[in-house]
Amino acid sequence: MNALPRLCLLAAASLAVFVAAVCIGPTHLLDLPRWFELLRTGVATPELERASLVFWELRLPRVLLAAAAGANLALGGLLLQAIFRNPLAEPYLLGLSSGGALGAVVALAAGAASVTWPALAGSLALAAIVLLFCRRRIAADLPSLLLVGVALGALAQAFTTAIILRFDPGALRSILFWLMGSFAGRGWTEVWMLLPAALVGGLAIWLLHRPLDLLALGGESAHHLGVRVPLLQTAGIALAAVLAALTVAACGTIGFVGLMAPHLTRKLVGAPHGVAVPGSMLVGATLTVGADLAARTLLAGTELPVGVVTGALGCLFFLALVAGKK
Repeated sequence: MNALPRLCLLAAASLAVFVAAVCIGPTHLLDLPRWFELLRTGVATPELERASLVFWELRLPRVLLAAAAGANLALGGLLLQAIFRNPLAEPYLLGLSSGGALGAVVALAAGAASVTWPALAGSLALAAIVLLFCRRRIAADLPSLLLVGVALGALAQAFTTAIILRFDPGALRSILFWLMGSFAGRGWTEVWMLLPAALVGGLAIWLLHRPLDLLALGGESAHHLGVRVPLLQTAGIALAAVLAALTVAACGTIGFVGLMAPHLTRKLVGAPHGVAVPGSMLVGATLTVGADLAARTLLAGTELPVGVVTGALGCLFFLALVAGKK
């Protein structure tokens, strides 16, 4: 089976997961007899009015936000794995989540009502420091870039922990939920921040699919084939940083999606970036929507941070990936 039918099947599976995520919850929305009665009579019962409110104001924006977040993280992981030619590369290795968390916690400590823009500023600032630090060595010494990101991320985590210890114990739960990633309490504002970024980022990366395929042959070979390797690497890392930073700002830190989605996509639809880009967006969106559905339904009456679910899945996936390389 060639790539296009596989992409269509993947899109159908993704749609099924999205519909399930919209319908399943404390308020069940898939009550067909009541909806048919509404169509027949034109009169909405209080139950249907409540279901309509839940659909438009809670479930639909939450599912769209989770899908956009997963697509952004998957695109970032696909880019970084191509640029670093390292199957274990993913956005948070550059310390973006730690920078966003530090920005958010600083804002909360200062009494800010919203952490979206401070978190975005923290993520982008840390990414800019990493790129500036390695700007003269990026083409020749990519591993150093990863190490700088890890080191700066650890430094940001240390500052974040020091600030958190000064918070009132009653505020620690909400901070923990933000740090572990959550879509609870988010709405259309965050959707309109992430969804256009996913669509524009996906298109931009798809337009670069031929240079990215050539880069897989090695930097020197890609250079001889006409690829401006340093420019492609810098632009790719910057784009991955922006996509991940926006996601951190809107939803907190959601780990391992950027690692898992590109690998699963290559298994499902193939490695060429012409099909891997839309495939990664679908797989990343499906992973995140499914993880969020599990996070809010696994424990009755309790909602887990979505990062707990993706972290557990990602840890198992990482270990399997490393074991498979031996």
